[in-house]
Amino acid sequence: MWDTNLTKLTISVNQKQTIIIPAKHVLLTDEALYYLLLVNLWGPAQAVCILGIITNILNIIVFSKQGVRDTVNISLLGLATSDLGSLITVLYINISFMPDFTALDLPFVGRDVMYILSWCHVIFTRVSTWITAYITLERCLCVTAPLKVKNLFTPRRTVFYLVVVYVFMLASVCPVFYTSRPARIFDSSNNRTLLGISFLEDRDNIETVAFMTNNTIPTLAFCTVAICTAILVSTLRKKSKWRRKATTSTAKTVVADRDGKVVKMVVLISTIFIICYFPGAAVFVVMLLDTDLRIDGFQRNLITSIFAMLFHLESINSAVNIFIYLSMSSKFRATFMNMMCFKCSKQSGCKKTK
Repeated sequence: MWDTNLTKLTISVNQKQTIIIPAKHVLLTDEALYYLLLVNLWGPAQAVCILGIITNILNIIVFSKQGVRDTVNISLLGLATSDLGSLITVLYINISFMPDFTALDLPFVGRDVMYILSWCHVIFTRVSTWITAYITLERCLCVTAPLKVKNLFTPRRTVFYLVVVYVFMLASVCPVFYTSRPARIFDSSNNRTLLGISFLEDRDNIETVAFMTNNTIPTLAFCTVAICTAILVSTLRKKSKWRRKATTSTAKTVVADRDGKVVKMVVLISTIFIICYFPGAAVFVVMLLDTDLRIDGFQRNLITSIFAMLFHLESINSAVNIFIYLSMSSKFRATFMNMMCFKCSKQSGCKKTK
């Protein structure tokens, strides 16, 4: 009798525990993830990525031709370089999801290589974030304190700032690289050993510091860009109104158009930057709070699909800069057109000689 009651009590306790502890469900299956990545990464994302690589190479060539004596050219050259690095990493990630590429007999684990390259991509995007903040701050001070900005932002200091940013962003991701060590992993499906990565046991504690750092860094940059942009727009509007009152009617249109282009360029660059980079910072916060949203977590398919979308946004931000420069900067447009016309005339001359 006592044994029977004890058995019923045990069953009731187990039933209560089953009710209290909910079962986890995979939000995105392997098949759904495969088709989502195949359509997104090898479709529009790959096209934007290739376009961005071409445009940033052109940006680097144009800014190099213009010289590195100007602080703005140095900053934009560093921005184009970091954007190019981020797009190259995304290019490999997109290619790795091709069916023909996955069918290859590779000596390494593709998912592990993508994990390392994803963090390399984070390094370049964080560099681009702080270079954008630097450019916005410099332009803001050029309007608010034009006499002091030349002493504060010199070409030598700008180069030093870019070097410090690259080194600091690399150091911020080093804890993640420390927790992932090269290892030989046995693949039971192919019955062979592949080169991959293994994680340390105290990985969560170490990566928490890296996640917090990589959340704080872009947040500060977003605040800098937003505040400087607001100050710049407000100052330009005040000066535009003052110039309209102080100039003649023929000069009013020229000044208004010039100030309007500067305001539109700053607002456009800031808006595209914030839209494309803010979701990534929000995802890092969620990853910090929920360990299931990791590359090796329970919801790894979901976080992989989210990062695919984030890479797509960041590629768009890196690819559209050349169109902003061509439409808003007469100096960049003139150098670009001279370079293109020189190549066209050179090719036509070669054809004539033949």
